[in-house]
Amino acid sequence: MMKWRKYVCLLLALSILAVITAGCSESASGSASAPKAHDKTDQHHEKDTTAKQKTGNSNHQKSEKPKTIDWNAPSGGPYPKLKKGQDIWLDVSKKDQKVYVKDGDKTIYTMIASTGLDKNPDTTTPTGTFHIQAERGEWFYSPKYKEGAKYWVSWKNHGEFLFHSVPMDKNQHVITADAKKLGQKDSHGCIHLTVPDAKWIYDNIPYNTKVVIR
Repeated sequence: MMKWRKYVCLLLALSILAVITAGCSESASGSASAPKAHDKTDQHHEKDTTAKQKTGNSNHQKSEKPKTIDWNAPSGGPYPKLKKGQDIWLDVSKKDQKVYVKDGDKTIYTMIASTGLDKNPDTTTPTGTFHIQAERGEWFYSPKYKEGAKYWVSWKNHGEFLFHSVPMDKNQHVITADAKKLGQKDSHGCIHLTVPDAKWIYDNIPYNTKVVIR
């Protein structure tokens, strides 16, 4: 009887030991897998942080204001010296808001401009091929629009559509709200330029020069 009890006790002890060993093994296995889950969480956090940084940078870039052009300076650096025999013409890009001075197929100077707002017929810069007309002057003022400009040169309708400086008030003071929009659509249909750029066209681009507006 005593031997049987010893055998029973031994079996119970072995069973308890097996349960404890299995529990420890599972616990160790669970502990080993925990860092992997933590790593995934960290990676996800890093991705979220990177995405937020990219979004922040994107929003910052979108919020940047257009650069203000100095309307009292040449917008493309020193002007070219024109020579007789050159095939000079003016290429106006409404998309780029620029006037390209061309010698044949070659661009020899680039001016930053403002063309029409294109919101209705009264604020639209016409597209097509035109030619510099006879009308030009050093100053004009329009009571209708309460603004004027220096160094104007007509290219359509004999005084209606012009190249000219940034808008000015009746005292020939620059209207800064419009001047700051050089490089953007802003006019009633004419082509705004910096004051020196307008003067250069006034002084150097002769009658009947081709003007392409696109």
